[in-house]
Amino acid sequence: MKINKLNDYILVKYLIDEEKISHKELSEKLDEYKGKKTSPSNLSNKLKNNRLRLDELRFICEYLGYDLIIEKKK
Repeated sequence: MKINKLNDYILVKYLIDEEKISHKELSEKLDEYKGKKTSPSNLSNKLKNNRLRLDELRFICEYLGYDLIIEKKK
């Protein structure tokens, strides 16, 4: 799937819908990864404001079983 035109919210929403996990569960796993507590609403705000960090996106992809691949445009 090409994600060039997707914002953070749409991309992560698509992934959690595909894997049938809750937003809360993803937020909790991201908290474990980062080693600090944030609320699910903080994750929502990050996504809606396109403030997701690359390391967070890599973790989310890894946790959900996706590869994050960057290819040169043709």
